[in-house]
Amino acid sequence: MILRRLFDFMGENVNLYANYPPKLISQKAYLFLFGFLFISAAVYSQDIPDSLLNKLNSTTNDSVRVRTLLDIGETIEATMTVKSLDYYHQALSLGKKIKNDHLILSSLNDVGICYIELNKLDSAISFLEEAIGVARKMNDTFRVARITTNLGNVYLHKNDRLNAIEYYLQAARLWETVSNQEQLPGLYSNINSLLTDQKEYGKALLYGNKAVDLARRIGDNYSMVNSLLNLSVTYGSLGNAEKQYQLLEEALPLAKKGANIEQVATVYYNIGSYYYDKKDYQQSLKSYIESYRYSQEMGNRYHLSTSASMLAILYYSLKDNDKALHYILEAEKIADSVGARADLKEIFLTRSQIEERRGNLRAAYDYLAKSSAIKDSLFKTETSEKIAEVDAKYQTEKKQQEILHLQKDKQIQALSIKQKSTLNYFLIGSVIALLTLSFLAFRNLNHRHKLARQQDELQQQRIRELEKDKQLVAVDSMLKGQEEERSRLAKDLHDGLGGLLSGVKFSLRNMKDNLIITPDNMTVFERSLDMIDTSIRELRRVAHNMMPEMLTKFGLDEALKEYCNSINTTKLLTVKYQSLGMEIGMDKSAEIIIYRIIQELLNNVIKHAGATEVFVQVIREANRLNVVVEDNGKGFNPAILENNKGAGLSNVRSRVDYLKGQLDIHAEPGKGTLVNIELTV
Repeated sequence: MILRRLFDFMGENVNLYANYPPKLISQKAYLFLFGFLFISAAVYSQDIPDSLLNKLNSTTNDSVRVRTLLDIGETIEATMTVKSLDYYHQALSLGKKIKNDHLILSSLNDVGICYIELNKLDSAISFLEEAIGVARKMNDTFRVARITTNLGNVYLHKNDRLNAIEYYLQAARLWETVSNQEQLPGLYSNINSLLTDQKEYGKALLYGNKAVDLARRIGDNYSMVNSLLNLSVTYGSLGNAEKQYQLLEEALPLAKKGANIEQVATVYYNIGSYYYDKKDYQQSLKSYIESYRYSQEMGNRYHLSTSASMLAILYYSLKDNDKALHYILEAEKIADSVGARADLKEIFLTRSQIEERRGNLRAAYDYLAKSSAIKDSLFKTETSEKIAEVDAKYQTEKKQQEILHLQKDKQIQALSIKQKSTLNYFLIGSVIALLTLSFLAFRNLNHRHKLARQQDELQQQRIRELEKDKQLVAVDSMLKGQEEERSRLAKDLHDGLGGLLSGVKFSLRNMKDNLIITPDNMTVFERSLDMIDTSIRELRRVAHNMMPEMLTKFGLDEALKEYCNSINTTKLLTVKYQSLGMEIGMDKSAEIIIYRIIQELLNNVIKHAGATEVFVQVIREANRLNVVVEDNGKGFNPAILENNKGAGLSNVRSRVDYLKGQLDIHAEPGKGTLVNIELTV
């Protein structure tokens, strides 16, 4: 279902009111709404105050002049952004002329933020990076932290989430260094959302909970609501709907208390999504109506269009076709007015479904066609404009020719002009008709080619799916065969050979008491008994590794704890094991496969990593399982995995694929290795 998130955008003198239009998409997808916020307040005015202009014109002190230029820019930035940029550039030029690092830093930062508002993001990066250099030269960690945060904001604008995460993490470390807790909840919450997008749910939960705890401790109600919203999205991504709803329920009274309309509208929107997923359409409708009402009060037309679209979908689900039509018409009107062409595609699809249920099959077909053709609409518009332009030129030229002919010979040439005009009309009409037919034929042929390509792609996809199913069946048979053979061999070794060796040991001890043996032979005899003891212990160890008794009796969590403790006792390396949500057991075959995966990964660490510590984490949320194995070893270049033919990694990949999971390996020479596995159990 559709969800919304809120991002905190922080930085020095940030007036970041730009809004990304929310994208209306299908019912099972996600919608991420970026609400842009600010830290320091600014005075908004359409005109520059006379006091600042008088001060600028009367001062002879260059430092005061720079500060006044910056004040003027900040005063008009929200309403006259381009003009404010000119004032910032003047301040920067004068600041460099008088070599005042403090004023240079302020000017560079203001120029960078202004470029963000103008959506000139590469220019913003250039000036903000220069500002960081000046701040570091001044050893001003506080300002470095602010500008680093702004750089994270820029990369988030660019949809470069990896760089955004990197800059936010740098900024968080800097804020922690200067003991500034006010900025940290928003940063932690942003990192939580970005890590959720990267499907790194374990780390996302860590930062999301840090954001909530810190906001609660310092009493920051605004950041608390944002943190609860973003953390609820993470739990929703993990399939934990009840935890998601619990967080939203906690956020709603806080949002109302803070009187932030956007937060209240977003919380209601996400609660509506929760109830929609549960198919409780009446409760979902109540929440979406509240979100719609607050969006109206807020005046944000993007929010209003999305809320109206969801109300249309809900009323359609409740079979109230009249109200569904009312709200989809409103959504269509608003989306068209704000230029949200991508939204219109989905709105047209919903409108098509509504019209089909109302029995308006022609209208349903038309809106389905509109949705399909919207990608080509810009091309069609451009073509129509060119045709109109050519036709207008022709009509003008024709009229001029008629006037010239009439002036030369008013009566004699009149008939000739009409005949020529008629002929011209006919020729032009024929040309236009020919062009139209050619265009329609080309469009029809192109459409057929597209359909053929789509059918071919669907067929190829079906073939790939069948091949993958075939491979999974083979892997399933192989894994079951391996485990059955391991179990059989373990039992044979333990019950057969183990019992035989124990019998031999018992017999030899009886012989010892009944035979007269020389002292030298007694030493040999005792050594033989010790060797038999060693053989029995080694036999039991091998049988245990082939089919761990703890796994079959007590489940995966206890088996992994015992296995990690057994490695710790060898003193080869230290294994730290952590689990969450493993109280409820899983299918035995799945537990065996997961155990083998972790066993193989730890064996690889022991053999190849040269590590002293390994961290093993297993987190279960509903039907999703996250496994993390991280070591502090020598690492490696991930490129070598492409040519790796080793059985160990191949076995791990095949087992992960069998469980329909995803395997990610992050490694760098000298910096250890992290293996992250997402499984469905």
